[in-house]
Amino acid sequence: MKQISITKRALGAFFILLLAVTPSFAFARHDSGRESSYSRQINNLDNDIVEEFGIPVLFGVALKNIIPDFGDPRGGGTRSHEGQDIIATLGTPIVSPTEAVVTSTGFGDSAGNYVYTANPGGERFRYMHLDEIADIKAGDTLAVGDFIGTVGDTGNAKGAGAHLHFEVRESEPLDPHPRIALEYTLKEKMAYVVRMFKDLDDEEEMAEFLVETYPTDFRNALNQGLVLPTEIKTVLKKSGIVDVSGLLAQLEEIIASIPKLVTKSLTLGDTGTEVRLLQLYLSHQKTGPAADKLTLSGSTGYFGPVTEAALREYQEEADITVTGMYDAATRAAMVK
Repeated sequence: MKQISITKRALGAFFILLLAVTPSFAFARHDSGRESSYSRQINNLDNDIVEEFGIPVLFGVALKNIIPDFGDPRGGGTRSHEGQDIIATLGTPIVSPTEAVVTSTGFGDSAGNYVYTANPGGERFRYMHLDEIADIKAGDTLAVGDFIGTVGDTGNAKGAGAHLHFEVRESEPLDPHPRIALEYTLKEKMAYVVRMFKDLDDEEEMAEFLVETYPTDFRNALNQGLVLPTEIKTVLKKSGIVDVSGLLAQLEEIIASIPKLVTKSLTLGDTGTEVRLLQLYLSHQKTGPAADKLTLSGSTGYFGPVTEAALREYQEEADITVTGMYDAATRAAMVK
């Protein structure tokens, strides 16, 4: 009987131990599988590092505005700055400058809201002090221009002004500044904004912020006929910024038709409406400094040395005989 009692106790202890271990074991297997999945995605990244990439802050920052500060003393000289600070307006979108895989997101006392990514060539990028983190999680893959979050002042940046702390790491921190070498075109920026708006929780709030903070970018995008989110267009309309791209196209057509209207030859000393139209046409061609000077002078209706110089410049650009006179050959080239 004593032997049976011992066996029961031992068996009970075994089952208790089994119950305690099983959940951890199952979680460990799940976590291992997830890490393996991340590894596969990371392995799909290019083996070569991206030598030059765009500014991670999408609006309001030009290359000339980024002051190198990698290695600067921090904490009263107790440590060195391990990244590049990019000063920007609170709430400005941050995008991935390379293809990447998100490795972690979260909050730290020092880093504030952060996003860490794996990048081509075995590098790791870090984005810190974010105001808000995008709807991304560990394991997500990012394309160039994908939304990461917004510029903030969280963590130990509180009270120091909104900025992005951006790090590039391999086995140790690397200076990002020499490689932040590209500025996205307006077309690229708007394409990134369209993608960003597909995953936002509050599209109206972001639209209002972007148009109010960066009106020139969005006015130009509208006038160039670039694709914009509906929410952006609504805010632009409310702000009195309307699409004039159609009017600009009509103006282009009118100016292009000028040579068909001016049929008589013109030369130095001539005056009148035909000269004024010719001056308008030459100014619009922007062939060089002579045309720029004519633009500054305006369409006076007098065929003087400034007009003659602009016409010569146009004839040279059009690869026709340079006479400085508006003749049949010049008119034919303009009409063509």
